[in-house]
Amino acid sequence: MILEVEYKTSYHFSNEVPMLIQQIKLYPTQCKNQKILKWSIDALEGELSEVFTDALGHKIQNIYINNAPKEQVISAKGIVETKNFHGVVSGLNEKVHPQCFLRQTDLTSPDKKITNLVKIKPKLDSVDFCHQLNEVVGNSISYESGSTSIETKATDAISIGKGVCQDFAHILIGLARYYGYPARYVNGFSAHESNGVSETHAWVEIYITDLGWVAFDPSKKTCIDEKYIRVGCGFDFTDASMIKGVKCNFNGEETLDKDLKIRLQQ
Repeated sequence: MILEVEYKTSYHFSNEVPMLIQQIKLYPTQCKNQKILKWSIDALEGELSEVFTDALGHKIQNIYINNAPKEQVISAKGIVETKNFHGVVSGLNEKVHPQCFLRQTDLTSPDKKITNLVKIKPKLDSVDFCHQLNEVVGNSISYESGSTSIETKATDAISIGKGVCQDFAHILIGLARYYGYPARYVNGFSAHESNGVSETHAWVEIYITDLGWVAFDPSKKTCIDEKYIRVGCGFDFTDASMIKGVKCNFNGEETLDKDLKIRLQQ
């Protein structure tokens, strides 16, 4: 499948920012599941500099701006060819041992309400067990846009019974790690439309012996297919964030808007 992507994040500041630093992780992953045919990243203010490629294969770029104006826009666009390997992610260019992703974080650490979601004992068939984890997490809360924030923990989401894709991902990651499976948060784009709109999306990769990383989408109770574009991964949302920012000596307010268009090329 050939997918054409246009993505934009617009930041609005109430007043000038004395020092703005932004780290950009917006270049899609190169692997057997997807091939980058064309891709570019631009910023309205400041100069993008490619600093390094990290141990997980992410191309990291930074922006440094003194006296940043009230608006900043980060945009990315390009064409990606994707293939469906029924969830199995292969050909990743990374140097991190999977067991590093057994470590829980504040956002993923499960409580009894989460661990009690699993009513069966772990089976020798890891693939089947991980599919069941994905299913129970998909049924554990209801999807409600705007019901949580980027600071919401898995335990908070399970307590209120609702959340967004980020919360489904954190709950599944916590459960998988609890049962001894390395798991990580994945940020990307989904061409599965929600209310007629393409969406930035989050899902989970679980490491299964003899298979490697397998990508599960608990909010849709499925494995990923050719309509997903993988951008980056990490321990949780904060670690995997596409854009991180630091504002020095800034006492004002910040709001942001996102816009994503994905078209299937004929």
